[in-house]
Amino acid sequence: MYTEILKKLEALLVLQQKILASLLVVEKQAIPIVNDEWLDNTDVKRLLKISDSSLYRLRKQQLLPCKRIAGKWYYSRLALATIISG
Repeated sequence: MYTEILKKLEALLVLQQKILASLLVVEKQAIPIVNDEWLDNTDVKRLLKISDSSLYRLRKQQLLPCKRIAGKWYYSRLALATIISG
């Protein structure tokens, strides 16, 4: 019985090493994720010092890239910074 347990443990160790090696390969190939903050309408209006109607107009003219999630508009802080800087 003791030898059976040791064999199973050795098999588990081999499996663990294979999994770790696979994870290392995946990690090296992974595309880096940019940590971007998403702002809602209120944040953007405060940041740009504009009114509701101005924000609506910019969004409709597609001058501000945005996404609608669950009925609420969100704007990428990186995209806004790019637009503001010119």
